[in-house]
Amino acid sequence: MKLLSKRIFSLLLCAAVLLSLAGCFPLRIAPNPNPIDASVTDEPVVTEAPVEPTAEATEEPVVTPEPTEEPVITDEPATEAPTDEPTGEPVVTDEPATEAPATEAPATEAPTATPKPTATPKPGTTAAPTAAPTKTPKPTPAPTNTPKPTPAPTATPKPTPAPTATPKPTPTATPKPTATPKPDFIFETYDIVNNKKYTQSIFDDKQMTMINVWATWCGPCIKELPDIQRLSSKYSSKMQILTILYDSGDAGAIDTAKAIMQSIGFTLPVLRRNNSVMAAFDSPHLTPPALPTTFFINRYGQLVKVLKGSHNYDQWCSEIDKLL
Repeated sequence: MKLLSKRIFSLLLCAAVLLSLAGCFPLRIAPNPNPIDASVTDEPVVTEAPVEPTAEATEEPVVTPEPTEEPVITDEPATEAPTDEPTGEPVVTDEPATEAPATEAPATEAPTATPKPTATPKPGTTAAPTAAPTKTPKPTPAPTNTPKPTPAPTATPKPTPAPTATPKPTPTATPKPTATPKPDFIFETYDIVNNKKYTQSIFDDKQMTMINVWATWCGPCIKELPDIQRLSSKYSSKMQILTILYDSGDAGAIDTAKAIMQSIGFTLPVLRRNNSVMAAFDSPHLTPPALPTTFFINRYGQLVKVLKGSHNYDQWCSEIDKLL
């Protein structure tokens, strides 16, 4: 509806401008070669009154039509039938209408086109109808798709590594003290010379303890006693040597033993074979007795090895070296 109103307004405005221009260019009157009676040819000339443009201001821009060349109306002298009476009515010849330059008004809120003047028809002459200027609408440009701005690539944040749980220190269990193994030999006795007390605690003093069992009536036993004395000197740092008098319970055996020891220079301890010693050593190693018999016991009172029979010095050294 607004577009139609704009078009009507533009047509009316063009008509008004053309009528105004018509007054600026008066028509020249030429003598009429065929005069006619004024009373016959005098017809009232209808002049369209200029219409005041009532344009409504609109916010939308009005399309300014391109100027169209209006047809130039040239009135040929009307040839009328000859009459008996010549008339002295001058013939009006319209000059060709000069095209008004189309002035493109600057774009305003409601731009309007200036209409061209319309030629006033001569009295008695039928002017060709002036075709209304056809507005050639400008082709509407196809909407241009404005490319959407490409968003800048967002840097992908690096995944934050999950915090590593600090492993709690595993409490180290304090090892329980190892119970001292029960000794294989538990006894309590006294030596035959100084009457000194000896028990299984004697095993704690050295890495190894050698106990040789002999008797006053055993020749091989007495024969190896000097070699055993020498072993005591050689292995004193790692091993201690004791002896047990197997026949200590016999009458006069202790005195005989003391004399033997004195004759060969034997100074190692000689223990009495009492009930506790018999319970610890006799079974099963001295039942039946096989003399001499030698026991090797570690510091915990546990039996390591038993040797039966007599040995010389070198044989003893060979066996002891294997144990230490």
